[in-house]
Amino acid sequence: MVLGPIFTGIADFVKDVINLTVGSVPDEVNPAQGNARYNSLQEFQSFMRQDDNHPSYTNLYTVQFATPNIMRLNNGRFFLEKNETSKLLDFYCNSVSLPSKQITSGQVVNVGSGFKYATGSAFSQTQMTFMMPRSQRTRTIFERWMSLMANDANQYTDYYNDYCSPTVRIFKWERGGGNYASYDDAMRRALAENDQQAALKMWQNARLNKITAMWELRNVFPYNIGSAQLNNNASSLMTIGVSFYFERYRFYASPRFEDDDMVTKIQLPSKAYWDGRGDAHTKGSWANV
Repeated sequence: MVLGPIFTGIADFVKDVINLTVGSVPDEVNPAQGNARYNSLQEFQSFMRQDDNHPSYTNLYTVQFATPNIMRLNNGRFFLEKNETSKLLDFYCNSVSLPSKQITSGQVVNVGSGFKYATGSAFSQTQMTFMMPRSQRTRTIFERWMSLMANDANQYTDYYNDYCSPTVRIFKWERGGGNYASYDDAMRRALAENDQQAALKMWQNARLNKITAMWELRNVFPYNIGSAQLNNNASSLMTIGVSFYFERYRFYASPRFEDDDMVTKIQLPSKAYWDGRGDAHTKGSWANV
């Protein structure tokens, strides 16, 4: 009877030593913790170096405006997608605020905690900052657009479909990954003028930038031209900010990351779909929505 507690104490001591040196059963936070990805720096670096997973940069983009009907005059000076006008709205666009989307919701409270449900979509306005040329031509474009849209001489406004730009497209470029630079005529001339064999091989393997995404804003019109300050300080570039309202937007990515059925469902349905006439709501791409 005396030796019993002694053997028990020795056994507990040995068990504690084994747990300290060998280890014990892991302290699980959750039974599913085995599904958690281990924080491997090497795996992260390998993943990030892949072409499609490389971080995106903010300074490569193209802006294209479609001309609203009220600006399609005979002389063509205010065609926004042609000649120097399109370059002014693209090359001199210093910054673009990409559109945002929010889901509006309602709430149901029966007993206990309430829950929310989706009721619709709401879109924000967007803003672009333009660098001014010496001719002030960029400001002239938006001044005339807004004057034709809501003329303060007669206090009349034009028709919505006439003063809205049908589409404003923002293309996102990324460095490299496009066609080979040697396929471009200008690049081929550069290759012909380059006598260094090492540089020649480098150019032959170089690739052009590629488009990875596009935001298409629908029915866009400007509602505010920001102010610009003139002063006698050191010279600096003159810029103005222009704010726009839009009806909706669509975001397009590479087809490799899209689902054809999903893209079809986000497009506008047929006109008869909402009328409830016949069986229009049971046919076409919207039948499975």
